[in-house]
Amino acid sequence: MVLKDYKSDFLKNRNILVTGASRGIGKTLSITLSKYGANIIMLGKNEKLLDQIYDEIKDTYNTNPLIIASDLNNLDENKAQEVANVIIEEYGYLDALINNASILNKMSLIEDYDLKAWEKVLKINLTSAFLLSKYSIPIMKNSSIPRIIFTSSSVAKKGKAYWGAYSASKAGAKVLSEIISDELESISKFKIFNFNPKATQTDMRSLAYPAEDPTMIKKPEELIKYYLWMLSSESSYSKSTYLEYGDSI
Repeated sequence: MVLKDYKSDFLKNRNILVTGASRGIGKTLSITLSKYGANIIMLGKNEKLLDQIYDEIKDTYNTNPLIIASDLNNLDENKAQEVANVIIEEYGYLDALINNASILNKMSLIEDYDLKAWEKVLKINLTSAFLLSKYSIPIMKNSSIPRIIFTSSSVAKKGKAYWGAYSASKAGAKVLSEIISDELESISKFKIFNFNPKATQTDMRSLAYPAEDPTMIKKPEELIKYYLWMLSSESSYSKSTYLEYGDSI
């Protein structure tokens, strides 16, 4: 992929909802997309961390960020509608939803997998993405470049031992993105992407690979140009819905 440099006002006045915004890739997206002029709606459950990011954005960039404190494990139809209502009240419409929040929870044999742990992973990684997408689509129809981006994983394409609910949830999210893409195909301005960042320095990566030296893998900042491309008008011509770090398009 040839990744271009984007102007500092590239995302000016674009309203972008990022889940899992308090740390890792979500935090990096929140701060860096603000740098390009976006109004970031940060959704997460750790209000203290979100407040710190909010203050950093307000002190550094001339944008209008917003915090929506929400535990995705408790998200239901009513709460998803409330999220959409807050965005409408504050901005009028939404330009992009980045379904980034995920948990790993545990790695074990299926025969040892606890049902409550399984349900929690599916709820946060898949069901919340379904609900937020469902209630975001109607408020994105006034956007000139509407986008829904799912953060994927290599185990979404092929199941792997011990990855249990995480692998199942990411495979489900991949199919969900394909369903939404197919349903919205007649609305040409909509684009749906599933992006696999591959090995990246995050808390989840450390949990999955505790013996790995984190300094040997890339930081979240190295992913930004991919997200910028997906948010750009150039990606409107792409036939791909599933992308991986390093892919050529």
